[in-house]
Amino acid sequence: MDCLRILNLKIPAKHGIYDFEKNKEGVFELDVEMFLDLNIPGKTDKIDDTINYDDVVNVVIKVFTNKDYNLIEAAGQNICNQLLTQFKLEKVIIRIRKPHAPINAEFDTVEVELIRTTK
Repeated sequence: MDCLRILNLKIPAKHGIYDFEKNKEGVFELDVEMFLDLNIPGKTDKIDDTINYDDVVNVVIKVFTNKDYNLIEAAGQNICNQLLTQFKLEKVIIRIRKPHAPINAEFDTVEVELIRTTK
């Protein structure tokens, strides 16, 4: 199975369980991995035979910012559902990082990874 990736897409949003998180945007980092057969576009060299990255980014941003989620898990689930519905994918992996998570510790980031397949 082939894979298209969009790595470290930065999206400002107000996701979190605390009021202060919902009152100020934080920048989240997302990775999107889409699994599909790329044999045809590899032969034809035509954008119509593959997935346009710009279309994917627009869907991800729209779903991620259409509401203020309490959990990045919920945001990720909705992104997966939309990508699997809108594009001809066999599998999608979404990683969402929240480097500004309100944790009283020194760390680089927290990350959620969701793996979803067509049924």
